[in-house]
Amino acid sequence: MRWLGFYFPQLPLDVFASDGEAVPLAVTRRDGGRDVIDRCNSLAREQGICAGMPLPGALALLPGLQARQRDRNRERQAMEALAGWAWQYSSRISFDPLLMLLEAGASLKLFGGFSALLEQMHQDQPCMDCLQHWALAPSPMAASLLARVRPGACIHDRGQLVEQLADIPLQNLTQNSRTLELMRGIGLSSIGDCLGLPRPELARRVGPELMLLLDRLLCRTPDPRPLWHPPEVFSQRLLLLSEINHASALLFPARRLVASLCGFLRGRGGVVQHLQWRFLHRDAEPTLMEQGLLRPSREVEHILELFRQSLERLELSGAVMEMELQVADWQALQEDADDLFPCGQGVQDEKFLERLRARLGSEAVRGIQVQADHRPERAWCYCEPMETAETGGRVSAGHARQPVWLLPRPQLLSLRHGRPWYEGELQLQEFSQRMESGWWDGEDVQRDYYRASTPVGRQLWIYRERRSGNWFLQGFFD
Repeated sequence: MRWLGFYFPQLPLDVFASDGEAVPLAVTRRDGGRDVIDRCNSLAREQGICAGMPLPGALALLPGLQARQRDRNRERQAMEALAGWAWQYSSRISFDPLLMLLEAGASLKLFGGFSALLEQMHQDQPCMDCLQHWALAPSPMAASLLARVRPGACIHDRGQLVEQLADIPLQNLTQNSRTLELMRGIGLSSIGDCLGLPRPELARRVGPELMLLLDRLLCRTPDPRPLWHPPEVFSQRLLLLSEINHASALLFPARRLVASLCGFLRGRGGVVQHLQWRFLHRDAEPTLMEQGLLRPSREVEHILELFRQSLERLELSGAVMEMELQVADWQALQEDADDLFPCGQGVQDEKFLERLRARLGSEAVRGIQVQADHRPERAWCYCEPMETAETGGRVSAGHARQPVWLLPRPQLLSLRHGRPWYEGELQLQEFSQRMESGWWDGEDVQRDYYRASTPVGRQLWIYRERRSGNWFLQGFFD
């Protein structure tokens, strides 16, 4: 086996920051009954803030410092989001604190070697900085250790492990104070010092705990670990570093959520067509926004462009403190065969309609298709744009003799001297058709249709209701 470890030392900061370098930011922890700085970003470090500094002292030195209590629950959610993205590269994923481990041996042949695999991962992950601390090793414990203390180490052979691990201090392998004190007492300070002693003598002096760690580190004994499995639905929240009052400013933090979603979809071999956004406020109900696509997709830039268009008509009920993206109905990706000579016009039309719907709303841009019904007012229905007519009914011969322009509902015509009247007396030109239909739904009709003309030559489509004898105007010919 070959395990690839990724260490995320700035994850406690990243879970709070929509833009981690925008303002001085620090994460705190409790130590001896007081709050101390656990981590801080580069802007805070430039102002003299450092890890271990008491929070009151840091605030006195830098009043504009944004301090957040470390949230391990958010860190776990962020790690699982990364694992959902990494699922496309390996189905064996495990975690250490701030570290993700992938069994990559089975993926090397598929991606053309380790270098090609790592390059592909860097291209697919929009936040490339988070993949800088990595290491490849034959055991998960060695990959975890090297990713922390020697990022970039690439060990394919177990024989190279001893050489790479020899000078690493023991405190990086174990935090057991009793074991470390005992090792210092006998003059051992590094992993190489322990491996240089006879194994029986070392086991007698330090006990089985350290020996088990060394055996797992060098692949001498199995290292069983619980494996992570992806969830069935995607749901991720992002706490904003500062409140956002304008909808257009939500585009930047949304990129992180959309990138996580698309990584999740690639890992599961899926695509998405409906997204649900929730924008949380301090003193108001969350603002909800539905985002739909004409065709399922998992492309970050495409989804973000439609999101940007939707923001133009979004009305926030207050300043946004946190945003959430949920997708419950993703579907499996179905690859379509490409045309031998693609013209690209259909794809361009589809993208244009998607942008138009995102800006105007889905109800403002709809398609029309025929239905299997002889009644003109029921012979059509709204559908999704670009949807083919194969899902609806077929155009009958009777429909072919009807005008394209129909009124929303038939208009009652007045009678003068027993003749229908519209802008003057109408001249009946020809009998069109007799229609008797709709008895099964309680809206049955009995009509005789005619083509008629006005005194100025306008061509109308009218009918006589056989039961009442009334005349109605239904449409206009070109």
